[in-house]
Amino acid sequence: MNTKNYIQLTSLIAIMLLAVPASATSIYSNNISALNINMLTDTFASYTHNGENLSDNFVKKTLYGTMTRFDEYGDDGTTLKNTQFIDNESDFLFKNVWADVKHINGPAHYEHISSRARFNLVTLGVTTKSVNLKYGDIYFGAFGGYINSDFSDIDSYGNVGGVFANYKFQKLDTTMLINIGSLNNDSNNTDFNNSWTNLGIDSSLKFNIDKTFLIKPSLYIGYTYVASDDLYKSGDLVWSKDYNFLNIAPSVQFIKEIVPDWYGAFSAKYMAHFGGNNDIHIAGITKDGINTDNYFDIGVDIDHNFQQFVFGGKIHKQIGGFDSWSASLNVKYIF
Repeated sequence: MNTKNYIQLTSLIAIMLLAVPASATSIYSNNISALNINMLTDTFASYTHNGENLSDNFVKKTLYGTMTRFDEYGDDGTTLKNTQFIDNESDFLFKNVWADVKHINGPAHYEHISSRARFNLVTLGVTTKSVNLKYGDIYFGAFGGYINSDFSDIDSYGNVGGVFANYKFQKLDTTMLINIGSLNNDSNNTDFNNSWTNLGIDSSLKFNIDKTFLIKPSLYIGYTYVASDDLYKSGDLVWSKDYNFLNIAPSVQFIKEIVPDWYGAFSAKYMAHFGGNNDIHIAGITKDGINTDNYFDIGVDIDHNFQQFVFGGKIHKQIGGFDSWSASLNVKYIF
């Protein structure tokens, strides 16, 4: 073994001996923080549906409100009071604004590392009214959010912003999404940054079983590109190649009108990850990176319509590469 290779090997062993006793994930900090984004992109895709609520699958509902005088709608003040199922004819651009708070907590399993992961996301969004086309309807939306997460010895915080378009034609419902964001990471007092761009498309078909029950099979395909900063461990440069991956997620959702103004859904999804080369480079030596395992997601959602507000909650369980529970609360105001 020549002197150069000996020095490189000695440096690698020294780094691993220093890192592993303190944290088995230390030398994988950049890999893991990038892969955490993999977990988050699935959540970002779900925000494209916050322009809708479960009841929208059954009937378009807009509230005019209570009559201001006795016979405003031509009756005795009872028949059409709080009239529903009438399109709002105002020129106001937006259909609704919404807020979503989500917490995810549980073990994340990578190729040869497992540790508890926690994500908190707070998001605000807005959706436009639908535009009638010759074939179908389209609406647009935008959202921005704050992220806080930790995995083993890596604490992260950052922001995400995105825009989307939703197209509906007969039974077909397709959403196209783009979002960008960044995470600032702190691992053993070492700061570094990851940034990403995510493109996704989600298509579903709606099959009505009766007036109060329907089934929606869907397919999501997303591409994410992650750029990672360099960092130093024990004075040596440690860096990951820019990372890119595909997410493919078939799913099915069963939606039911429970009683008037209360709607529930059960969903099941399989999230598959297809990653690119994510090698780690330590003091000039290349080491294999880590990959995310696929996982199942099953959950229950519920919405309640109250005048011009929609209140919702979700509880989901992830099984497999991400073995966690997630819960979210959201509220929406309809103009």
